[in-house]
Amino acid sequence: MNIVQLLIPDIKELIRNREFEGIKLLSKDLYPAEIADLIENLETHEAIIVLRLLDTEKAAEVLSRFEGENLEKILRGFSDSHLAEIFEEMDPDDRTALFEELPPQMVRSIISLLPKEDREIALKILNYPENSCGRRMSTDFAYCLDTDTVGEVLENLKKADISDELMLNIYVLDKNQNLKGFVPLTKLIKYEPQEKIINLVEPTPTVSVYDSAELAAKIISDYDLFALPVVDKGGRLVGIITADDVIDIIQESASEDIYRIVGMIDPEAKYFVQSLWERFWKRFIPVVIMIILGNISGWVIHSFESIIAHITILVFFIPNLANTTGIIGSQSSVFTIRAIATGEIERSFRGLFKVFFKELSTVMLLALAVGFGMFIIALIRGGFWVKLALVVSLSAMVSCTTAAIVGIILPMILRKMNIDPAGADVPFITTIGDVITYATYFSLAKLILG
Repeated sequence: MNIVQLLIPDIKELIRNREFEGIKLLSKDLYPAEIADLIENLETHEAIIVLRLLDTEKAAEVLSRFEGENLEKILRGFSDSHLAEIFEEMDPDDRTALFEELPPQMVRSIISLLPKEDREIALKILNYPENSCGRRMSTDFAYCLDTDTVGEVLENLKKADISDELMLNIYVLDKNQNLKGFVPLTKLIKYEPQEKIINLVEPTPTVSVYDSAELAAKIISDYDLFALPVVDKGGRLVGIITADDVIDIIQESASEDIYRIVGMIDPEAKYFVQSLWERFWKRFIPVVIMIILGNISGWVIHSFESIIAHITILVFFIPNLANTTGIIGSQSSVFTIRAIATGEIERSFRGLFKVFFKELSTVMLLALAVGFGMFIIALIRGGFWVKLALVVSLSAMVSCTTAAIVGIILPMILRKMNIDPAGADVPFITTIGDVITYATYFSLAKLILG
């Protein structure tokens, strides 16, 4: 049991007895993440009391961790002036993330409470496309002009109203706000005050405000950056995306892929905010599609009823063949999707052929190994009936290879059609693999065994 779970009964008791100083004392040494965890285990009115007793900066950090209906209920318990103080204290990117969780009417109300400068920043960021770098960036960053000296930059940093971590990189701009590069703080302090800052500039990759947040995450990861500058169409620096933002982006992207793989239509929807009927329909529709596709497999088996009735031992090998085909097809599909997601292959069909031949050589070896194993199993299980073993072995090799080819090609086709392959691929591969297996298996059985 962690410390938060131990504190819950004490906090509830203090709230009942209105011992507010005790609540302040208990929450003083807790991290924002721990307080957020604590509040999630309290009733709404209790959560509001705890948040009201926090200082504005800490309350802003705690609130930035909430989402959905619970967040809305908690915010309604604050006065307009207190809300304005909290949202003014938040980093612009955290503030935007909270706005995305709230109904439009409430967002408009909160924005109207902000000071003019913060209000303009909030509206500007919200106007960028969802999941774009512009929507995820922070407009707080350390900068200087390319005409400044080291001494001038250091003096300005002392007066800057930004967090210490954001001072680690100082971005160098020209008079038109165009980005020239950056200077690490650790490098800056090694030079004499009269040194021109332009002589210390290092190049840095950038992203556009309209690029996807996933692209920013990839660049930060590839270049091992602390922060990535975000520029507008004219090349002017308008914000940065930091490494801690990347963690959120990666977690969200992973969650979306998981939802899509199991057939959830809308991975953006929050589970606890959805109604019963929403949860039902999001799962029911993919299930129905799979049932319809699954009937094709049933039709294939039905069309070979005569040979199944004549040679019943054929049924014994169906589960192994179908499972093996499905696994190999799904593996090829997942590897292709990963290559697309990581940028190892581009959208063009040239990228498809590159992956196709590399993956196919692996699959051919797998098919041979699986075919040999199935031959031995069928030979023993079938009373050393060589023709049966040959049918099972050839079926395994042909269906595994065919399913793998489909698994490689399908993600690229979906990608070309601007459909997320992670959202539609794996369930279809499994179903298609079954159809391929049954058709190949029984066709060969009819041909070889008569």
